[in-house]
Amino acid sequence: MAFVFFVVTGIGMYMNQDDLISLLSDLDKTIVSYNFFFKIIMFLIKRKQIRILIDDILHSGDKINEERERVMKIHVILVSVLITTIIGGFQMLSQIKGELVISSWMPFDAVKNQWTVFMAGQILDGLYAVPVMYRAIAIQGIVCSIIMYMCDQLVELQQRLKTLTYNEENGHNTRKAFKRIIKKHIRLVGYSRSIKSVFKEYFFIQNVAITAELCLNALMMTIMGLEQKKHLATFMAYLMIALFNAYIFCYLGQELMDQSAGIALAAYESDWTSWPVDMQKDLLLLITVAQKSFTLSAGGIAVMCMETYALALYNGYSIFAVLRDVVD
Repeated sequence: MAFVFFVVTGIGMYMNQDDLISLLSDLDKTIVSYNFFFKIIMFLIKRKQIRILIDDILHSGDKINEERERVMKIHVILVSVLITTIIGGFQMLSQIKGELVISSWMPFDAVKNQWTVFMAGQILDGLYAVPVMYRAIAIQGIVCSIIMYMCDQLVELQQRLKTLTYNEENGHNTRKAFKRIIKKHIRLVGYSRSIKSVFKEYFFIQNVAITAELCLNALMMTIMGLEQKKHLATFMAYLMIALFNAYIFCYLGQELMDQSAGIALAAYESDWTSWPVDMQKDLLLLITVAQKSFTLSAGGIAVMCMETYALALYNGYSIFAVLRDVVD
């Protein structure tokens, strides 16, 4: 169904190629569509590795607090509502004006009257909304939930490290608790490597999409006049979707980096000076390992963090400034 959607919209864009502004507007929407589509493809390709990772997490015995579960649910709902509202709003506006949201080929005259416009819109929704858009949102919820789980467990490890105390009375119990902490950290390191390997193509597609959106928006804002407010509003709305999704991933990537690095700080702040030498050596090894932060890789090219997000925004503004100077 997604393939049919891309074929009919591709034909529609080709038929409308003489109108540059409309063509770029359709291209902007197509970037969002392809972003969702290729993310689904990457997820399906790696579904076996993802299933193994999720099964390991489910059978690990780790607990997730209710607040974190609530945040996971709110994230999916918020993204779904935002995207549905924006796309639904433009579809209603197009319905009122007797236009299609995106140029598409139909076996009938899609803009003949309000009824044919409505039918064409429903066909496009059936081809794209459920099989692509909402599936991509659900997949994003899974990816973000896994990262939130990792951050939550790293915070829990930090708390356990800081509360470790050693004396002759509880020495045996402290050793056992410290051993469990080390084993869990090793397990989380394994999860981190799996996440980095499994989702690197997923985040690469995300980075390519946000880069394309920023470049296209810079071009559009340069060549469009204020009288073309409809197309400008469309571009800004879809750019907001792209920036919002990128912010979520970069924020979670930054949080994962910070919390993994926090293990080393928590270990140093523990009451290690009163520990036996063998435990101090194990703690030193833990600090050394924890100094290498967990990261989310975007195809091995960039790291998903707030610095990457800020750099993307800066580059987008730089492109806009250069294009504006060229036009002027």
